[in-house]
Amino acid sequence: MELRHLKTFKFAAEYLNFTKAAQQLNFTQPAVTAQIQTLEQELKQQLFIRIGKKNFLTPAGEILRTYTDQLFFIVEEIESSFAELSNPYGNVTIAAGESYCTNYLPYFISEYLNLNPHTQIKLISCKRDEVIKGIESKKYDIGIISGELSKNGITNIVIAEGDMVLVVSKDLYARYPEDQLLTKFPLIKYHADGYYETMTSKYLRQSKLSSQNVIEFGSLDGIKKAVLNNIGVGLGINACIKKEINNGDLVPILVTENKVKINTSIITLKEKENVVTIQSFINVIQKNWNKIPAME
Repeated sequence: MELRHLKTFKFAAEYLNFTKAAQQLNFTQPAVTAQIQTLEQELKQQLFIRIGKKNFLTPAGEILRTYTDQLFFIVEEIESSFAELSNPYGNVTIAAGESYCTNYLPYFISEYLNLNPHTQIKLISCKRDEVIKGIESKKYDIGIISGELSKNGITNIVIAEGDMVLVVSKDLYARYPEDQLLTKFPLIKYHADGYYETMTSKYLRQSKLSSQNVIEFGSLDGIKKAVLNNIGVGLGINACIKKEINNGDLVPILVTENKVKINTSIITLKEKENVVTIQSFINVIQKNWNKIPAME
């Protein structure tokens, strides 16, 4: 059975008049009759019966009408969903830590708005715990966090995997042995609560670093700049400083064989998974995360 024949039947069953159905479909009346006859031959059932001057559905016609109504309801939903996907409207609120807001999300927002210029975007910079609470309370639509979150009602999508790494500028590395670097210069680390602080403490225990002088920064980007300016030895995530390591501007110092992983995840409420504006923004993040210029 062809969809166009079923569509013709749908109109004919609605009007019980082949001429009116033909007018709605911009067909000729003989074309409608021919398509109905084709359906009857395929189904081996008579679909209409004429009594006097009126057409009526046969029992087989009534059954087919039930199915065509269901079928074209689904077809309309498909068309509507793809229309929304091609040009979503609405608002999307994204929450993430400062480093993500500074180094990643402006790029994603630009890419997204190129495809969907009518969507309103709001970007909120906040700590990990605040991101999670905002997602749970429906204050935020999309959250980007370090680590992963396993909670009922929340979808967690890992978009990047990274290891904690100790780095120093190429200038200091050329001037001092590694053991002196670890004792002479301060340790520069990220000031954070919760998950990130737990992973930092784990790394420091494993590496047995004994530096008494610790400098804490409120952003990973600040740590990177401080290390590049020879202020001290920095503790960061290799994925965030991949470019500087590859260029030789930062040099990793191996202090432990045991890796401490910090993944990056997108979180959203499960009930919002199928909201077109939200899902399409998540798709942009997943597709472009490793294409950020800073990561090359």
